[in-house]
Amino acid sequence: MGTLSNDLESQLHSATTAQQESEIRDRTRSEQARLTLVQRLVGQVGRPLGLTTHGGRTITGILTNVGSEWIAVVVDDRSVIVPLSSLLVLRGPSRNVGQPLAGVAARLGLGSVLRVLSRDRANVSLWLAMAPSPHAGFIERVGADFFELGLVAPGDSRQPSSKRDVLTVPFDSIDSIDSARFAD
Repeated sequence: MGTLSNDLESQLHSATTAQQESEIRDRTRSEQARLTLVQRLVGQVGRPLGLTTHGGRTITGILTNVGSEWIAVVVDDRSVIVPLSSLLVLRGPSRNVGQPLAGVAARLGLGSVLRVLSRDRANVSLWLAMAPSPHAGFIERVGADFFELGLVAPGDSRQPSSKRDVLTVPFDSIDSIDSARFAD
């Protein structure tokens, strides 16, 4: 009778363990299903990250900032701003996950980072989604869903009297924007 009792106990223990393991897997999948790309990226801040954009650029650097609609990656002596909508694939992220953005950080969209570049009069290189080379210039004005780039030819200075072309660029057309490194 002792071996039958031990056998039944063993089967009950195995069934209970299998049920608990199944429950843990279901909960893990459920938690992972709620993660956002922004949370995934927040967990990578300060780490090396490789990425490819829809425009075909391959960028490798240190992820320094994550906004609600963009990331900043430091590559050599410049910051590269990439809209989340331009990301095609990420390479090398760890399994770390960050908290969802909250408060002011959650409201810092692409327009916010472009306004900083405009305020700082940063010389930028704009890569468009379907263009093979960048446009150099200064961000003149930032609207709700577009910005204006005052084009600058090599060797030209940014003087108010300079005649230059201005591009009006919808945010959706941005592949990435390079600038001299600015404060994080």
